[in-house]
Amino acid sequence: MLRWLFHAPCSGMRNWQFPFRRSVVTTSCVLRRNQSPPSCPRLLWSTQQQQRAHAHTKGYQAMGSFHSESVDTLMSQPDSQYQPPSLPFSEAEFKQNQPVAISCDHESTNDFLLDRDRWTFLNHGAFGAALRQGYERAEAWRWHLERQPLRYHDRELLPHLVFSARRLARFCHAPRDSFTLIPNVTYGLNTILKGYAHEYKEDAHIILWDTSYGSLKKMAHEYCPQKVTEIPVSEYFDRWKTEEFRNNPLDVFACALMEALQALDNDGRSSKNALLILDHTTSNTALNMPLKSLSKIAKDRGMLVMVDGAHGILAQELVLNETSLPCVDFYLGNGHKWLSCPRGIGFLYCPDPKLRDTILRLPAVISHGVGQGFQSRFLWDGCRDYAAALAVPAVLDFWEQEYDPARVRLEIQDKLSEAVALLKEQWHGATTEEDLGDCLLAPQNVHAPMMTLVKLPNSVQSFSSNSEDAKAVQDFLYDNFVEVPIKCVQGTLYVRLSCHVYNELHEYQRLADTMLRFPEKGKRF
Repeated sequence: MLRWLFHAPCSGMRNWQFPFRRSVVTTSCVLRRNQSPPSCPRLLWSTQQQQRAHAHTKGYQAMGSFHSESVDTLMSQPDSQYQPPSLPFSEAEFKQNQPVAISCDHESTNDFLLDRDRWTFLNHGAFGAALRQGYERAEAWRWHLERQPLRYHDRELLPHLVFSARRLARFCHAPRDSFTLIPNVTYGLNTILKGYAHEYKEDAHIILWDTSYGSLKKMAHEYCPQKVTEIPVSEYFDRWKTEEFRNNPLDVFACALMEALQALDNDGRSSKNALLILDHTTSNTALNMPLKSLSKIAKDRGMLVMVDGAHGILAQELVLNETSLPCVDFYLGNGHKWLSCPRGIGFLYCPDPKLRDTILRLPAVISHGVGQGFQSRFLWDGCRDYAAALAVPAVLDFWEQEYDPARVRLEIQDKLSEAVALLKEQWHGATTEEDLGDCLLAPQNVHAPMMTLVKLPNSVQSFSSNSEDAKAVQDFLYDNFVEVPIKCVQGTLYVRLSCHVYNELHEYQRLADTMLRFPEKGKRF
C-alpha cells in the first residue's frame, strides 16, 4: 500500500481512500472548515511517478541515507545496462512558472548571455561565459529543487550527477572508473596536494614552474613548506629565437625541466617521488606545455605527474586515457571556461587505482561518501548548489548537436589567427612572418589555440614596465567597455587575447582602435 501523509493538527482531519489501479492510496490531509476535499487529479500520480515508486531501492544503497542506488555501481555499469535518468521536470513548465522571463540584451538567438551590445568581451579565458542552454537547465534544476527539496536531495540528485559524470567522461574519452566530478580545479588541487603530502611525508617534494597559477604556488608552500622547487622557465623564453630551438620551440620546456632536475642532483636533493605539476595551458602567459614528453621525463625519474588542465576541455582536443597520456597520474579540468558550463563544475581524472585509494582517499571536503567508492567520495560534498553539474548534459548536447567539437576548435583557431594578424599590423606594422613573431610572447605553435599574448604598441611601453602599468592600461580599456587582461612579462606589456565561437573580428578591431587612444607617456594622469 502506498501512503501519503501531510502532518497537521488533529482538528479538521478527514481521510479518504480511492482506488489507484490495483492498489489503494490512503491520504491524510488537513482541511480548513467548510473546505472541500482536493480533486483527484491533484493527488493522482503520473505513470512516470508510479514507475519511480516501484523502482525504490531495497535498503540504503548509496552513501549516507540517500534513497538512490550506489553512485559507484551506477558509474561502473556498462552502457548496455545503464539506464540514464529522465529529467524529473518539464522545462516548459519551468519557463511558464518564472516570474521574469530570461532575456538576452544582444539578440534572442544568441547562444550566450553576454551583454555584447555594450561590452567587447575578449576575456573568456578568465572565468568563461555560460551558454544560455546550460544556464537555463541549471535554473530549471534550482526551481525543481525548491518545489520539493527532499525528493531532489534524497532521490534524484545522485543518479543525475552520475549521468553528468558519465557524459563528461565520454566527452573526454576517459574510462569511467578513473573519472569523477568536482566543483573546480582549485578543489582538486587541494585534494591532491594534501593527500600527496600526507602519503609521502618527509619525502614529499613539489616541483612547479614560475609560470604556474598564483594560488597553486600558495597551496604548494602550505602543504609542503621548504620542499617546493620552482622552475624558472620564463628565463628561457629568449631561447625560442636561437638556432637550437627555432624548429622545435616546445623543447624549451624540456630543457628547463632537465636543467632544474640536474641542479637538484648537484645539490644532493633527489627528485624521486616528487610531484611534478604541469599546465595544459599556462594562465598568465597562455602557453601550451608538451604534456606527453614532459611527463615521460618525470616518470623516468620516478616522479608523480599532475596536470592543471583548467583550460583544456573543448578548445583543445582532450583524450584522457593511458594511451594518449601514459605518464600522467592526475588531470584536473574546469567546465566553466571553454566548455561554457555554469560555474561550479570541474572534473578529476586518475587512472591508477592505487593512487585513487591513497592520495585521493580523502577529498578536500569530507562527507558521507568517505570510506566508500571513488564516486561516493567526490560526487557529494555537502548541501550546496549542484545545478552546474546537473546542467552538463544540456551543455554537451549543445556542443555535440548544434556544433561539432572539432569544428569549434578550428573556428576558434582561425578567428584568433586573424585577430592576431590584425593587431600586429595596426600596432606594429608587422607584415612579414619574422615581424609577426617579434610581436608575440612565444611562437604561435607554443601559444594555446584559443589564447595568445600580443605585445602592446611601443607608445604604451616603458623602459621597464611593471604590473602597475599593466593595470593602468587594463583599467583604461575597461572604462571604454573593452574587457581584456593586460600582462606584464619580463618588463614588457602584452594583451592576452581569448577567442570563443561568439567573438567576431570587429571586436578585435575595436580593441586595436581603443588601445591607440591610450594617453601618451607623460599625459596619462
